[in-house]
Amino acid sequence: MRTIGDWIRLNYRRYPQKEALVGVDGRLTFAEVAERAWQLARGLRDAGVKPGDPVGVLAGNTVYNAESFFSVAASGGIYVAYNWRWTATELAAGIEETGASIILVEEQFEELLEEALGILGTRMERLPRVVRQGTQTDGLRTGSGPIDEVVGLESPLCIIYTGGSTGASKGVVLSHRSAAANAFNEMYDCGVGSRPNERGLIVTPLFHSAALLCWLVPHFMAGATSVLAPKFDDATMVDWVGRESISNTFMIPNMMRKLMDNGVFNDPVFQKNLKALHTGAGLLRMPDKELFAQMLPGTELFFRYGLTEAGPMVTRLLAKDMLDPSVDGSIGTEYLLVEAEVQDLDGRPAAAGELGEICVRGPGLMTGYFGKPEATADALRGGWLHTGDLAVRDERGYFYFRDRLKEMIKTGGENVYSAEIEQVLHLHPAVLEAAVVGVPDLKWDEEVRAAVVLRTGANVTQEDLSEFMRTRLAGYKVPKKMVFLGPEGFPRSAAGKLVKSKLKHNLGWDK
Repeated sequence: MRTIGDWIRLNYRRYPQKEALVGVDGRLTFAEVAERAWQLARGLRDAGVKPGDPVGVLAGNTVYNAESFFSVAASGGIYVAYNWRWTATELAAGIEETGASIILVEEQFEELLEEALGILGTRMERLPRVVRQGTQTDGLRTGSGPIDEVVGLESPLCIIYTGGSTGASKGVVLSHRSAAANAFNEMYDCGVGSRPNERGLIVTPLFHSAALLCWLVPHFMAGATSVLAPKFDDATMVDWVGRESISNTFMIPNMMRKLMDNGVFNDPVFQKNLKALHTGAGLLRMPDKELFAQMLPGTELFFRYGLTEAGPMVTRLLAKDMLDPSVDGSIGTEYLLVEAEVQDLDGRPAAAGELGEICVRGPGLMTGYFGKPEATADALRGGWLHTGDLAVRDERGYFYFRDRLKEMIKTGGENVYSAEIEQVLHLHPAVLEAAVVGVPDLKWDEEVRAAVVLRTGANVTQEDLSEFMRTRLAGYKVPKKMVFLGPEGFPRSAAGKLVKSKLKHNLGWDK
């Protein structure tokens, strides 16, 4: 295996004139990516970035963001992917936790960053240096030619933010080895980047591991082209796939369903160009798979399951299995370099068909949660990553996802954590108690809903609470529906704990 810096150097020599990155802000060949990465890496080092130092990046799906990733990797720093969908309060927390001394920011997100830094100014003695897109970033570039490698395979490469079972957001640290292992899995198992003249379209945000580690990195390592779409909608998808001869892409199931429902996949550009579509981070049902096969009979369909902590991919359902009714509902079998098993509560391998927790080990696993040694030790106990996801495994090795121990809600491809939302609701002076759950939804996979008990004499509406939450949470986390219950409305166990499954049943939200 090799570091990302090694791959920058190798592909500078192997594919100098081939397009590596395409976006709304330009096009770069592999040679140009390498030269610009080396130049900015020198500037980052001159600015004080040492091996293992976090460098924040707040940017969208652009060439600027992608080349920032390669530049930080070449410098020996850690690329910290800040989520541009965060509120200023959430962004401030991420900046404070990682302690980045430098933040590279795209022009469109400067206002969000300034607001976050304004919050931090009240509690931090020294704020990070902001390097803005354009003249400030270019002014940091220096020198030419390759730069000395200062990190190894076990060195941290990036920090991708996810959520935890407690609702507190965690930064997942992934190494160069992890990124390379995941890329090899993608190339070997799912053919990502392996076709001649492969051109992959990235439509999910680069602050997600799926876009960064399952698309950008494998395509770059394979010498294939990554095309970065800043937004997802019907018109832009047709435009990108047609204009850039897109041969593969990844999208979450509700994106896929939207394109099918609107008849977008009937456009000739998809029939002509798209050879493979990969999906995951949601539910995919047989009617969806059958309709896709009817609309794009020449396009392979893959479904995959993973989580950022695993690097991220764990299992995949291959195109050959997609319409097999005997494995409908399966999340597939483990990747080549992944060892996954279902374990019972005592950590023993569960028998075929027995419900247990998905546990993973292999070279792709995270180094740990940034600044959280206890949470890291708990997640990686016994040498296995404990995913918190419940599943069964059949005699042939196919996994079937059943539920989430962590009470994570998947809505529109985003991970939403009920405890985080409940904590914000409890900040409102009128709220006595709150419970947040995910409810099955055909469009979004799950819809976020809340049940609320108000304090005696309090009188607030759903609109009041929604407005309160939007100043503290990203919009997709705000419950779409709320119900107000009396103090006895929350069912409890003998120990006095809220039983969410029963609450959902009582409200008719489990159908």
